[in-house]
Amino acid sequence: MNKCSIDYGNYIRERRTFLGLTQEDVAKELGISQVAYGRYELGLREPNFSLILRIAEVLDFKPGDFFDNYEQEDA
Repeated sequence: MNKCSIDYGNYIRERRTFLGLTQEDVAKELGISQVAYGRYELGLREPNFSLILRIAEVLDFKPGDFFDNYEQEDA
């Protein structure tokens, strides 16, 4: 699992809980299963860019907000 996945998952989980939404609520708005959405929160899957935009819309944040705190590790 890479650092980006973990940070992204934590960010969307914190945002979702702040808004008082369940994983099922968000998944329904995205048109995906709760299991699929849960995998994004756990960092087991990485959403593509179009899904990041949709998640940002549902959770009411700017897509760039996630990347503001991302620090790339040296290769």
